[in-house]
Amino acid sequence: MPDGTGRHRGEHRDPVGNTLTALWLAGHLAVATLLGVDVHQQLDAHLMPAPRSVPTSDSDSTS
Repeated sequence: MPDGTGRHRGEHRDPVGNTLTALWLAGHLAVATLLGVDVHQQLDAHLMPAPRSVPTSDSDSTS
């Protein structure tokens, strides 16, 4: 007898499987985000021009 939920016969709810799937997905998203941030920072550091050395002027010193 159909129960009206649209589920097929033999298909049951698996809360543990759903939880593990959600954790797996969250872990992969976290790793992809962290790697993306790391790559972005590395590219910024690599593409940024090197700072020029500017001589400091010590107007307070008396020689």
